[in-house]
Amino acid sequence: MLVATMLTKTKQKIILLYRLMRRALTKPVMSHGKFAILNILRTTYALSNAVIPLATLVAVGLVIYDFGFNSFYTHDANLYRILIGVLFSFKIIFVVRFISEWVELKNIKAHIYNLALVVLVYYLHHVGKIIVHLDTHANTDLLIEKLILYAGILFLALTEASVLLKHLYRRRQNTAFIFITSFAIIIVGGALLLMVPKATVNGISATDAFFTSTSAVCVTGLTTVNTATQFTSVGKIIILFLMQIGGLGIMTFTGLFAYLAAGSVSFHNQVALKSMVSSKRISNVITIITRIILVTLVFEAVGAFFIFVCLDENLFPQKEQQIFFSIFHAVSGFCNAGFSTLPDGLNESIIKFNYPIHLIIGILIILGGMGFPIVFNIFSFFRIRAANILYRLLKNPIKEYRTRIIQVNSKIALTTTFILLVFGFVTYLIFEQDATLLEHPTLMGKLVTSFFGSVTPRTAGFNTVNLSALTLPTVMIYLLLMWIGASPSSTGGGIKTTTAAVAFLNLRSIVLGKNKTDIYRTQVGEQSINKAFAIILLSLLIMGVAVLIISMNDGQHGLLKIAFEAFSAFSTVGLTLGITPELSQTSKIVLIITMFIGRVGALTLLMAFVSEGKQLPYQYPVEEIMY
Repeated sequence: MLVATMLTKTKQKIILLYRLMRRALTKPVMSHGKFAILNILRTTYALSNAVIPLATLVAVGLVIYDFGFNSFYTHDANLYRILIGVLFSFKIIFVVRFISEWVELKNIKAHIYNLALVVLVYYLHHVGKIIVHLDTHANTDLLIEKLILYAGILFLALTEASVLLKHLYRRRQNTAFIFITSFAIIIVGGALLLMVPKATVNGISATDAFFTSTSAVCVTGLTTVNTATQFTSVGKIIILFLMQIGGLGIMTFTGLFAYLAAGSVSFHNQVALKSMVSSKRISNVITIITRIILVTLVFEAVGAFFIFVCLDENLFPQKEQQIFFSIFHAVSGFCNAGFSTLPDGLNESIIKFNYPIHLIIGILIILGGMGFPIVFNIFSFFRIRAANILYRLLKNPIKEYRTRIIQVNSKIALTTTFILLVFGFVTYLIFEQDATLLEHPTLMGKLVTSFFGSVTPRTAGFNTVNLSALTLPTVMIYLLLMWIGASPSSTGGGIKTTTAAVAFLNLRSIVLGKNKTDIYRTQVGEQSINKAFAIILLSLLIMGVAVLIISMNDGQHGLLKIAFEAFSAFSTVGLTLGITPELSQTSKIVLIITMFIGRVGALTLLMAFVSEGKQLPYQYPVEEIMY
């Protein structure tokens, strides 16, 4: 029996060897010439991928120099000639890469996208030649052509940044570490941009530049210098872009461009992006990223339009300033940033009683702080309901059924958000009746101001009243609202609504003597409960340390104002009782660190420097601890 088995295995090996030899002999052999051409194309593709980012860096440097050291309408012919030379090299390199990439890339989407980049480069080179020969007196035409040229160059730079992203993913770096590093790089870059001469009126110190950049990227809104009076149009544009990138995350943009440039995303890329966008599946990561960007741009565009309509055009000497004001506040509102181009924010006299704008910005704040997964979930709910109503009207028997359209996460976040908004609205209306609401004599004014006063502590940072005039009970309620913050995967900060809800639900279960925590016929996982209490503990520790250090350096401001500042920084709110510009350098640095930790998350920061845990193959005896 054993001999027969050995003979059978030997026969199978001989047959397999015969088939392999036959396939090798019958397969057409690639000629040396064709093999050499393929090697040349592969080498050319690798070299072009290495040269293009460097050339893009040079082009971006020229753009920064022009915006940072020259005025908007300056016509620096020598600079444009250098830029045209760089763009001419772009034309050659991009075409070479497009030709050679067919060896490495097999995805037709990637070829179409890279062909579009080639067309864009040719167009930008044409725009550059127009600018060189443009009449310097035609200021409007010069400005438009410059904006088109520089926007195209920045788009190319963002596209090529995806190369670094793919390289990091290929090395299987810690996802939390990549996430934190991306924010740190943007903060440093933003601070350097804010320090260029044309970004500020009278210059800015390194500490104030880093403070403003951190506040913008972390969508906080705290400022040590007045945004309206100390920053020029260039500085405000820089802050606008920092808010937008910080609100969505640079990884969101580069992840999408990495997909477009390659036509596909590797498994490691998808795993890394999955945790950043809070997706439950790997397969739909790019779809979610695309939706996030589109939803953000749509909400901000609609918000900017309504703000523009509600503004008095006589307040602005030029239409462009009115447009920029609308865009800036729409982005700042949706990203929960709290920056304003007015000296006293929305408390400025020209807009203090413009209640429609307060409502628009308040709605943008709520939408931005709701969280993208919840927005998509609600959209799916209304889409399915609308489709079923349409089927019923058309008497179509087909229906789209889906159990639990609104997920438990969404229900918890929406319920908590509603409770906090109502609680904040009612308490503000009661406690501020004889204080800040005295400035608003009409019922409409009191209701809108109370509504906005309930919305803004939820990580928004706008103020329609003088915060120093708030009563003590309102300040204490603001501390609670700031600490809880917005919902997960949103542009807001805080410990998040779901964290507070899970902690409260667990407390309720303990009080009622239940051995499980449940809600909406769903049991809350033990890991979620542990994570919620870990987040709460870390937040209190970090804010406590911040209050301690600031009190040691600026104790003259009092504990309440210092605590308010620390809560506002950690929860990326941006509200202040007026002491931020008066703080010492040490206290400002403490707030910078606090804002950064609050934006990236204390748990995420710890996980970035800790290796992934392993499942222990053993278990210790369980014992109850006394309390």
